[in-house]
Amino acid sequence: MDLFDGDRTRGHGRGDYFRVVDSPSATIIGTHYSLLAGDCVLSLADSPCRNIYLFNCCGGLGREIGAAYSVKKAFDFEGFSAMLAGKGENAGYLPDQALAGRFSRFSGLAQGTCATVGSLALEEVHLPRFRELGVDCLDMECSAVFSAAKKTGKAALALLYVSNSIPDKPWHEHLTQPDIQRLARSRKDLASLLLRFIS
Repeated sequence: MDLFDGDRTRGHGRGDYFRVVDSPSATIIGTHYSLLAGDCVLSLADSPCRNIYLFNCCGGLGREIGAAYSVKKAFDFEGFSAMLAGKGENAGYLPDQALAGRFSRFSGLAQGTCATVGSLALEEVHLPRFRELGVDCLDMECSAVFSAAKKTGKAALALLYVSNSIPDKPWHEHLTQPDIQRLARSRKDLASLLLRFIS
């Protein structure tokens, strides 16, 4: 079964795993499940796609809600069982250096180091290791997207905005109204920045 199955009438498609929307300068793919982000990239191997932009929320390590980053390195903490057992070498994956350099010159956005995790519940257990590695933010897709992009010969870049802050405002706690407003502004501003860069 094609991962992108679904009706593509009028430039939109919705399959079991992904939503697809065509725009004048890009095709936007939304995943239903974070664990399929790498599969999404692998499925684009023989497509005309050249650049992959991961746009997503993340947990910040002591960072303010709404802070935004261009990811300069993503550590692999993807495996739930490895996180639970406290094992793993935690390989690091990089964005495409040419694409990241062009975006950095265009945007001036802060760069951050990400840890891609396989468990939200185990994030706080690994805080000492994250701090040791210089991690600024946590997500569930970035290292998979970077490694799959490298495998398929695509250029990848990741832009993340902080939607919760560890350990003071973890993922399972409700945000205050000011946090919600700041998050909405950040997401909108970062999306606008990315679209200007792509155009």
